[in-house]
Amino acid sequence: MTTPKQPENKPRKWWLASLLSIIKPGLGQIYNGQGRKAVIFFLLPLLQIPLIYVLLEKGSITLLLAGLAIFVVGIYLIALIDAIVISRKHRFNYQLKRYNSLPVYLILLVALIAGNGLLSFGIKSNLMEAFSIPSGNNIPTIMVGDLILTDKRAKARTPDNGDMIIFDWPVDPEKKFIQRVVAGPGDLVEIRDKVLLVNNEPMSEDYAVHNDPEMHSTLELPRDNYGPERVPDNAYFVLGDNRDYSYDSRFWGYVGSSEVQGTAIGIYWSYDKDNSTGRWERVGRKL
Repeated sequence: MTTPKQPENKPRKWWLASLLSIIKPGLGQIYNGQGRKAVIFFLLPLLQIPLIYVLLEKGSITLLLAGLAIFVVGIYLIALIDAIVISRKHRFNYQLKRYNSLPVYLILLVALIAGNGLLSFGIKSNLMEAFSIPSGNNIPTIMVGDLILTDKRAKARTPDNGDMIIFDWPVDPEKKFIQRVVAGPGDLVEIRDKVLLVNNEPMSEDYAVHNDPEMHSTLELPRDNYGPERVPDNAYFVLGDNRDYSYDSRFWGYVGSSEVQGTAIGIYWSYDKDNSTGRWERVGRKL
């Protein structure tokens, strides 16, 4: 008579459960034999979609950053603490489950990385995307080295006058520009001696700067005098805030509605390359 083979006793190591949880929340639970709890942790990142949507509705870059940070850090901390506590309970005795093997861990990790990649792609395409700013078209509103977040929901792709938008440059769609919408479909736009007029009304633009005292005629350069022109349907007239040194609609024309990628929300980080330091005072600024 043969004796049934007893399951192998493999006490759990708290440090290994911790490491797996840090690599990916839920892996520590798999290691501890908590398959159902692991599935919950694997699916929790999907809640980022409604969370980001709600936070975007609030219109606060600070609230958006804080909310996402609390959500992500919270998942990691809860998964880590739970993995440590449960592994300590099994530090002397633990019967291996069928999924407690290195190949399963690796397959899960690859699947989770792929899933996170798809989630990230979906968020970037339809909700929110980060961009870095390499040029000075909008100084001082947006500085070189600023990192910004952009609302890419459908309604953010139909901007209002005054909104900062990210768009595919009509001259070269592979390049993305960020500039301010100053006139929308059907508006009459004109610039007279550096003063912007929309529908024959001079605009108050606290954000616009003019650092070059020289004045050009329309024939010389359309920088200081332009139009009047009627903005076509499904198009926008955009200007950089650094008016005298911006390459914008005055020189290459309108931005089509299909070229608008989203509306800038605010600055989430800023780095001064010349001084090798972060510009903390710019973090959280709304655009």
